[in-house]
Amino acid sequence: MIVWINGAFGSGKSATAALLAERIPNSRLFDPEYVGYLLTTFVDAPTGDFQDLPLWRTLTVATLKGLDRAYDYTWIVPMSLIRADYRDEVLGGLRAAGAEVREFVLTLPEAALRNRIDEDRIDVAARQWRQDHARQTLETYANTPDLVLITAIAPAEKVADEIAAALTVA
Repeated sequence: MIVWINGAFGSGKSATAALLAERIPNSRLFDPEYVGYLLTTFVDAPTGDFQDLPLWRTLTVATLKGLDRAYDYTWIVPMSLIRADYRDEVLGGLRAAGAEVREFVLTLPEAALRNRIDEDRIDVAARQWRQDHARQTLETYANTPDLVLITAIAPAEKVADEIAAALTVA
């Protein structure tokens, strides 16, 4: 199974994913950013976003598909996919390959998200980029039907507990 933790940049995806991995036996984290870092070592992303490289989407699907088939783990993936076509391409590609994909979207009020981004001391370099995409991201998820939305205003431990409980129910 692949558990995709989606949401706005700064919504707590990475923290939630790490805590979720502690709660789900036989699980591993996979961060598609590493695929982006690999690619941008060799080619430039003209927009500055490696997700705009078609090869990033292809390699992300291929890598996760391979991991899911070859290793009996639950793969936990923290990654924002804010463009609907990219989300459909990546998650749809995984599902078409036979992977069970459960997606959870972390959401919170815009003011809380912006405060969280400003208070982040780990990824200071990405602060402005995150701020520039905050509204678009929240609007994308608000206007996408059938998503499992998780309010991320609670501490990451509670968010991870909520997702773990939803996974055991399904």
